[in-house]
Amino acid sequence: MVWDISVAYYGCQYPNHIEGDLKEISEAGFTSITLCINEREWPRLAKAKKFIVDRAHDLGLRVFIDVHGFGFFVPGHFSIAVPRNPEWCEVDNKGRIYPIRGCPNNPNYRKWLKERVREMVDRLKPDGVFWDEPSFIAPRDWPEAWTCRCPACRKAFREEYGYEMPNTLTRDIREFRQKSVFGFLDELTSEVRELDEGLLNILCLMPEHTGRHGIYSWDPVLKLKNLDVFSTDPYWIWSNRPFDWFVEWVKRAIGVSKKANLKSQIWVELIRIPRKRESDIRRSVIKAVELGADAIATWSFRAEEGSELSCEDPETAWKTMIEAIKEVRGIVPKRK
Repeated sequence: MVWDISVAYYGCQYPNHIEGDLKEISEAGFTSITLCINEREWPRLAKAKKFIVDRAHDLGLRVFIDVHGFGFFVPGHFSIAVPRNPEWCEVDNKGRIYPIRGCPNNPNYRKWLKERVREMVDRLKPDGVFWDEPSFIAPRDWPEAWTCRCPACRKAFREEYGYEMPNTLTRDIREFRQKSVFGFLDELTSEVRELDEGLLNILCLMPEHTGRHGIYSWDPVLKLKNLDVFSTDPYWIWSNRPFDWFVEWVKRAIGVSKKANLKSQIWVELIRIPRKRESDIRRSVIKAVELGADAIATWSFRAEEGSELSCEDPETAWKTMIEAIKEVRGIVPKRK
């Protein structure tokens, strides 16, 4: 039995449009929205975001807020606060500064981000928080270049390992980078749980273990004591990967979730789908459920029509996704 079916929703600042969007989402068979909130919108559009949460709840939809940007070490919108506080920025081993990304080891940045999360949870009253692809930024010349080697990282490394942080990607550096990611995640998820024990923490990690973004293994997920749902987003269609690659990462995510006693969530892409490949959307959804995924999610509402990430035929892609989720919910007969 699928526990939840979510769709990423950027939202809208005009309430009369929000009503229609949420009704469409509910009638399509989704059971939640993953509501993106970026730094530019907060708190300027806090009233609109609250309207979305309240109306979604009225329709019986759960709402998980996606901290999408805020200099957080995830893909997302540009930061405003981090460039204004350059000491927060990630710095690579060649001394280059990345002004839109805050370093997870900088105590002032960590404090600022936790304050923003507290504000969002307090004002919006969501059902949980979605931690979207936490990672270090990957320089173009990786692995010769890597982050982060800012003063805060060098200090933390010296205190933990007892010697000065090297300039090359050693085994200790790889271990330190991964510990930095999961250490901050442990702190953030604990913060959410302290705010409200009923809030869910959902973590989505990219399907790769190269360490390019700081993560070499999903084993540390087992130690996140306040995590509720573990997910990944093996987007194989627009990247033209084999379907077996998608299946492999779905199995890995479900395996880690079971081992950690968490619910599993698999994201199916609804962006950049080439025309005539819409049937692969259904193929992905059905396969993930067959493999035992507890939840399905998709990025994003209406195939992100109007953006550079839009599917080539967004209307067909969106309709295909709706058919797939209704099928797994048993709302319409299964296709033979």
